Amino acid sequence: MKIVVFSLVFFLIFIFMKKSIAKDDYYHVIEKFDNIEIRDYKNLIYASYVPSNKKLRDNSFMKVANYIFGGNENSMNIAMTSPVVIKMHNNYEMAFIMPKQYSLENLPYPNDNDINLYQEISSIKAAIRYSGYSNENIEKKKINELTNILKKNAVEHKNDFELLVYNSPYQFLNRRNEIVVTVNYIKKNNKMTDYSKIYLGGGCFWCVEAVFQDVVGVKDVVSGFAGGSIRNPSYKEVVRGLTKHAEVCEITYDSNVIKLKDILNIFFLTHDPTTLNRQGNDIGEHYRSIILYNNEKEYKIIKDFTSAINKELFNGDVVTEISVINEFFKAEEYHQDYFKENPTNPYCKSIITPKLRKARKKLNKFYN
Repeated sequence: MKIVVFSLVFFLIFIFMKKSIAKDDYYHVIEKFDNIEIRDYKNLIYASYVPSNKKLRDNSFMKVANYIFGGNENSMNIAMTSPVVIKMHNNYEMAFIMPKQYSLENLPYPNDNDINLYQEISSIKAAIRYSGYSNENIEKKKINELTNILKKNAVEHKNDFELLVYNSPYQFLNRRNEIVVTVNYIKKNNKMTDYSKIYLGGGCFWCVEAVFQDVVGVKDVVSGFAGGSIRNPSYKEVVRGLTKHAEVCEITYDSNVIKLKDILNIFFLTHDPTTLNRQGNDIGEHYRSIILYNNEKEYKIIKDFTSAINKELFNGDVVTEISVINEFFKAEEYHQDYFKENPTNPYCKSIITPKLRKARKKLNKFYN
């Protein structure tokens, strides 16, 4: 049995050595400190496979490799790239970066339905490098090392750790590995990251919060109330229609990573902006579609975007209210992170989960 396994390993090595490795530049380094790099990554297109459990991690390589070495509708060979990406935050998803000459439109469709093609939008990541073969213990050690460096330098991260393996599988000596993670705070052109806030209401704030929490570039999402006339309202007062407030989310985002137009695109495509004071079975003025802006610059962007999407997608039926934000009131603590804390709640299972699946499928490029 050992001889068979040994022979198979060398056969695979021989096959991969005969394949070209695409040498694309996927990022540029913004800053270096304490043995790590802060990088600005370009938009990346992935072919990936998510195993049912991490024990199948090693088998995932061949699953995706089969696609790029001809297991697709055109029997097309796609150049293997370096590094191979293992997304530990997503059940050890195995992802191959597609060469830059490809788009989602011109990539051949995989024969294997388990292979997913998607685009990840540009992002800022921190990376720490090490050599040799990697394993779970080494990876945990490097994650802790990277986390401590970021903490010491007051750099926030999104906990979406990935393993990058360069020149896999055939390089035995001094193989290059990296642990990377998306960061929310960096220096860029000697300036702090430019955080902005926008206030969106599209029905129940549990839904809006869940849709935006994992969007690339979004730092924080807080559920609350705005647009009404009473200070510090309770949830009971709002749902009884006593306050004129809407259920909204305060969304804090890095405008260097995601633009307001992208936020608006996600907003309009994840709720129905054509139904007055309701979303599905949720009926009432507090469930109205509403955008609350901070200044005239934001107002112009919102007004122009809404007018365009109203004409192009909604046949002039959009009823979304656009108002200046006067004051935002945070909702009770049990409303915060509601979907993440209560995924088996009947409302979450029947309403929010399908909405999230649809959002991630239709708007995959905006999500981690």
